[in-house]
Amino acid sequence: MAALLPADPSRLHDAAAVAFARPDVLVSSDDGAASMLAELAATYYGFWNNGSTALFEATVSPGYTDRTLPAGRQQGPSGLADAGAAFFTAFPDGRVKVLQQMLVRDRIVSHLRVTGTFTGSRRGREGAGQAIDYLATDIMRVADGLIVENWHVEDHETLHRQLAVSA
Repeated sequence: MAALLPADPSRLHDAAAVAFARPDVLVSSDDGAASMLAELAATYYGFWNNGSTALFEATVSPGYTDRTLPAGRQQGPSGLADAGAAFFTAFPDGRVKVLQQMLVRDRIVSHLRVTGTFTGSRRGREGAGQAIDYLATDIMRVADGLIVENWHVEDHETLHRQLAVSA
């Protein structure tokens, strides 16, 4: 698997990253399975708040499959790890907040708000301090306590419009 980000003292520590990722609205049954899914989801999105290798490895199955794989991204956990590294390279202060989440059987459905500041580099372009704020949705399937599949959609139109604006 590709290396994740080196430790950065300006990033949220794991517990704070996970706490930030807890959903504003949670719809689920009141049972142990839903509780496990809620913790798994918060830990996974914690990774998207700090790039922690420990959070990534605690949530993503070695057999992970991206069912909406973007062009040019490698399939599997290494492709996902590379996407995380690219996110933080472009948006060092990037954050993912779960606005609402549904937990049903082996599925986690999350509606997300992605924010940050484009002060790094992305696809050969240097950031000029543009703020980003766009929505995304994930549908993840869980097996044996890990995320094994993900179907996702991001509002790339809004992201690209925001990146085109000079700071």
